[in-house]
Amino acid sequence: MGEVPKENDTGKHLDINFDDEPSALHPAEKILATLTTVSYRAGELQSYLDNVCEALLELMGTGLSAITLYRYGTKKVLATKPESDCLSCGSMDVHGELSTHVLNTNAILTVENALNNTQYGSPPEGFCSYMGVPLRSPGGEVVGTLCYFDKKARQYTDREEQTAELFAERIAIALDNYDLFQKLGEYSNSLEVQVQERSEQLLKAHEELAHKEKLAALGEFASHITHEIRNPLTTIRLTLEYIMKNPERNPEKRLELGIGEVSRLERLLNELLLYAKPIEVNAGPLELAGFCRDFISTFDSIAKERRQTLKLLADTSVTVMADRDKLTQVVLNLVRNACEAADPEDTITLRLGKTDQVGRVSIHNFGNTIPEDKLSIITEPFVSCKANGSGLGLAIVESLQKSQGGNVSFKSSVSDGTVVEIDLPLAPL
Repeated sequence: MGEVPKENDTGKHLDINFDDEPSALHPAEKILATLTTVSYRAGELQSYLDNVCEALLELMGTGLSAITLYRYGTKKVLATKPESDCLSCGSMDVHGELSTHVLNTNAILTVENALNNTQYGSPPEGFCSYMGVPLRSPGGEVVGTLCYFDKKARQYTDREEQTAELFAERIAIALDNYDLFQKLGEYSNSLEVQVQERSEQLLKAHEELAHKEKLAALGEFASHITHEIRNPLTTIRLTLEYIMKNPERNPEKRLELGIGEVSRLERLLNELLLYAKPIEVNAGPLELAGFCRDFISTFDSIAKERRQTLKLLADTSVTVMADRDKLTQVVLNLVRNACEAADPEDTITLRLGKTDQVGRVSIHNFGNTIPEDKLSIITEPFVSCKANGSGLGLAIVESLQKSQGGNVSFKSSVSDGTVVEIDLPLAPL
């Protein structure tokens, strides 16, 4: 069958010749092959050690086999076959001085008759001879012993010692790997705990940051609202004070001014309610050309008041998914802004288009443009280009667009005018 190399006490390879007694060593080869397939990484170390003890007994005879672990100054029996009360109760101090000698010398110890030769200690009751093999970790540390006791006095052959060494080597590797597996498990658990703790810390920090951002936004919101309300209230107060001080004079013009400021406050409050309340969307297929024609016929008076014209350019048929009422609010707000920015007798153009994913209504006008420093923030609340604007109109437009799954974007320059693009998802075919 050939030779199997094995290291001896000095670290050199030993040769176990299976051809001397092939019938006697065939079981050893079979058992070794079986033991190497046992998984001690999956928490099966005890079963693995029990199998080693049973295999040693099968090779050596009907004696007692035991595996002992030495660690942190203590000794512990890990496995015995057959199970032994004397080993489990510790009455013999885990093989006593016999195993201690193996541990201290880092060498195999065989005693033909331990009853007569007590130099290394006494065997368990009922046993006579002893063989002990050190368990050496891959790092060279002796971590325990593999022992065999026989009930009769006997000599142990080199082949038996070498076979026992093979078992001891596999036990030591199993113990080392099992320790690594346990440490990795502990490290993994520790990492999980740390990740959980860190996640909780990050979540708490995120919540605190979100709370601070809400407070900051609320403070900014309150500041803008205070500013918007204070001006008309001041006008109303001055009007009332004038009437009280001058009851004989004609107050009509001042009353008209006060009523106008009241109307302004009403518009502001209505816009605030519209911006703040949840938006309910009832989207469905909507053909944009027909929608724009209906819009122009309904709201062309906005342009006619300034002697302006609303014009539709529809070169293609586009059907989108949209809420008709919400889209009407969006286009009405943007068309009104375009008319206010354009000069009298100008034309405000509505052009239709589409890409692979969206349908588009582009509203174009010349006239007053959006300042470059406001172009990127024009849809934020209370940002306005108008002297008396609330700054909520375009914020409402963006909110309405997002509620429909759409988007709104702005381009503005003196040479090209202002273009507002309203994008909405295309309807399924």
